[in-house]
Amino acid sequence: MEERRRALLSEEQHRSLIYAIQEAIRFGFTATAIPQDQHRQHHEYLSTLLEDRKRRLLRNEKIRTSVLGWLVITVLGGIGTGVYQLFITAKEHWK
Repeated sequence: MEERRRALLSEEQHRSLIYAIQEAIRFGFTATAIPQDQHRQHHEYLSTLLEDRKRRLLRNEKIRTSVLGWLVITVLGGIGTGVYQLFITAKEHWK
């Protein structure tokens, strides 16, 4: 198959075609590329977003832990108050 391709193009034409393809690809990349300083700014912005997200997730986890802790304390306090009221009521009725 390689021999057949070589028969269609001379060595010079083959090199010229490869060079033209490489140049087209390079031009395509450079034409759509953004300036280096703008690229750096994008990376800084993205790192700032990631840091903010990490801080927000940590804060949310702390809040969730705190809320669950207070929920447990409230439930136990409610149970304690109910038991205390039950004893007071029972004590008054036993007199």
